[in-house]
Amino acid sequence: EKIKNGILKGSPLKRHIILWILSLIAGINLTVLFYLVSPKYYKATATILQPPETEVSTASFQSSKFSKEPISLIRTNTELFFSILNSRRMKDDLINKFDLKKYYNVSNDDEVIEILNKRVHFFLTKDKVIQIDVIDRDPKIAAGIANFYIENLDFLIKELTITTAKQNRKFLEKRIKETTELIENLEKRLTELQNTNKLVVDSNLSQISQTGGKLMEQLINKQLELEKEKQILDEKDPKIIMLKNEIKEIEISLSKLLSSQDELTRILRELKVQESLYSFLTSKMEEAKIEETRDTPVVQILDRAKVPYKVYKPDLKFLLIFVSSFIGGIGFLVIFFDILKFLGSI
Repeated sequence: EKIKNGILKGSPLKRHIILWILSLIAGINLTVLFYLVSPKYYKATATILQPPETEVSTASFQSSKFSKEPISLIRTNTELFFSILNSRRMKDDLINKFDLKKYYNVSNDDEVIEILNKRVHFFLTKDKVIQIDVIDRDPKIAAGIANFYIENLDFLIKELTITTAKQNRKFLEKRIKETTELIENLEKRLTELQNTNKLVVDSNLSQISQTGGKLMEQLINKQLELEKEKQILDEKDPKIIMLKNEIKEIEISLSKLLSSQDELTRILRELKVQESLYSFLTSKMEEAKIEETRDTPVVQILDRAKVPYKVYKPDLKFLLIFVSSFIGGIGFLVIFFDILKFLGSI
């Protein structure tokens, strides 16, 4: 009886307003319930500055002209950054670092990469900043992946970027290593000669010259003494035999000294050449390092990703506005037509 004589018994306009309000309340309640039971996703963001573009060198221009390749097709540093960020190498490193196959509960790397392609986004903002967005259900994982992208980007750029300065630096490193080994071998041989002949070697070989002069004096004195003794003694006399043996020993020592002097001269000359070459190579090495540092793009981190606390998806505010707008729009149309009917009946 109350229903017959009550609100629902009244005009369609009043009925529709009540139904609209009840529908709006029910829609809001269902939206909140959906939000509470649905999985939550968080977005972590890291940003790096856009790298400065290096000027195209004359050599690059000539090479491009020779190969009939337009200058516009030469890769810029920004394109290089995006290529590395989207590379399979970067994704493989990410999978190994966070054990994403186990985390996402998939069987192979390709499935992980499909998930990453949906949840990771890179773009260049209007402020010339490269932004890295990572969406994940675990806020700590999202922040960790975003920060790993910028850290590994810097590592891969230094490892993979090939420039003329880098090639020069590698060549100089090889030559310095070879020169160092040669110098060590020459010094080792020089030490052996010094120990064998009991010599103190200087750059002018003055000590060897003094020793050679003394041996020559001894040789001449012994030869003169032998000639004198031969005039009064027989060839088989013990003193004559002793003098001959002494002369022979002096001649052997002198011969060894002369051969050692030749070898020492060659070693010292080669050692001086290699030391000069080593000084030249080390100076060029410093220049190559400076040039390589200048040519290699540097990752300048603007903001590291922090652990997000605000839910990114689903967006409760957006859902409430959408549901309210949808129900409100339908209610407005129904009430509008009710008003038109009422006005038409007057």
